[in-house]
Amino acid sequence: MTSIRKAVLISFAENYSTMFIGFIGIMLIARLLTPEEIGIYSVASAVTGIAHMMRDFGVGSYLVQEQELTRERIQTALTVAIMTSWAAGGILYLSSPWAAVFYNEPGLMDLIRIQCVNFLIMPFTAPVLSLLHRDMQFSVLYRINVLLGYSDDCFCESCSVGIWLYESCLGSVANVMCLMLLVNAVRPHDAWIMPGLKEWRRIANFGVQTSVAAIVTEIAMNMNDLILGRLLGFQAVALYSRAQGLIYLFHRDMMNAVRKVAFPAFAQAVRENRDLLKAYLLSVNYITVFAWPFYAFLGLYADSIVRLMFGDQWDASIPLVRILVFAGAVGAFWNLWSSALLAMGHVNKTMRSELIIQPIRIVLIFFAASISMEMTCYALIIIYILQLLISTHYLKQSIGLNLKILLLNNINSFAVTLISMVIPVLCYTYLSTQFSPIQSLLIGAITCIPSWLLGIFIVRHPICVELTRLLGNRPELQSCNSNTREKL
Repeated sequence: MTSIRKAVLISFAENYSTMFIGFIGIMLIARLLTPEEIGIYSVASAVTGIAHMMRDFGVGSYLVQEQELTRERIQTALTVAIMTSWAAGGILYLSSPWAAVFYNEPGLMDLIRIQCVNFLIMPFTAPVLSLLHRDMQFSVLYRINVLLGYSDDCFCESCSVGIWLYESCLGSVANVMCLMLLVNAVRPHDAWIMPGLKEWRRIANFGVQTSVAAIVTEIAMNMNDLILGRLLGFQAVALYSRAQGLIYLFHRDMMNAVRKVAFPAFAQAVRENRDLLKAYLLSVNYITVFAWPFYAFLGLYADSIVRLMFGDQWDASIPLVRILVFAGAVGAFWNLWSSALLAMGHVNKTMRSELIIQPIRIVLIFFAASISMEMTCYALIIIYILQLLISTHYLKQSIGLNLKILLLNNINSFAVTLISMVIPVLCYTYLSTQFSPIQSLLIGAITCIPSWLLGIFIVRHPICVELTRLLGNRPELQSCNSNTREKL
């Protein structure tokens, strides 16, 4: 089993590697497909995403958090995964004509049906991936995901001449097939089993609650694309998706690296009866010291970043990015809340919280989208604040966390953000007219990183402990290390 510190480093290496590889495909497609075509694909993905939540049925989370995982329970999990995945794929296939009629876009039906092939394959990969996560085999997962990202890019580049919309969906099918081959090459011995339903009641109890929460969340989150597509058109969906995609570089992509480790690590802490509140507060503090400077820099240099990554045709998404960064900053507070509750087996609290927040999300998004894309972004900030309040309420019941403790615990991260952004703001204000947007962006990034490091050591943030370990406990950093340990 990999240590937590090593697991985090490997998980970050995996995410950065796959993000770098993925950027190549994203930048290529953004220049070859029109906003209208990308909007159609986004809607197809949103519809498919809802079915994916039915497919999972909480099997992955169950395998990670189960304290007494027997062979019979693994057998049952595999069988349930096959049944729910194939059923969800069949329902999606049959309902695809309705989506095409609703959006008055005949091509949607074919896009959705192509992605139904994934539902036949995923049951033979997803449970195995969960077992690898449970055992914290992140070096194996790193190799799988990097090879997967490379294969995805190869497919994208092979179709780059005369690329058309359906090839994006065909690429996702090819990717899942590659995943199945890679996963089965490293499948743990315990995963080579025949199907069975001996423990179906135990898994069904967990799976129903998890699935309800996941389906409601997925529907509500995809409502951004679904409602915008209906009210404002596919081009509005594409512009919003591009802006949200930049926010998701941290909120989703980078945080996936953290959650992959946090969930099994929290579950291990629960099994060993360790203090989860302390671990949770420290984890959130580590997140905010990276997230807030990231969002501040992204909001400041949104124009240069959008044009560099996607080209001038996406300039209309720049104001949206500058609004959404505030939502991302709030989201940094609650990114790990569901991991903590699921690790404790409190799936009922996760379900209840999602049943509260997600209907509110749908209503606010619908109201805001009827006005403008900008109002939709402001609505997301309100939704994220509500999510913070609700998640803190349930965490208070489970581990004794309250909002005051959470906010006070992250003042140091706010101070680091202010220090790290002083020079980039001055550069953007006074040098942007003397240099090209790309040169200005590079100058800002070069000055932001050392300013961030300086802020960490001035404030004596807990992340100092990790940095001093990485730097070999150099004598000049020992005061920071000892001071931080006293705080902890």
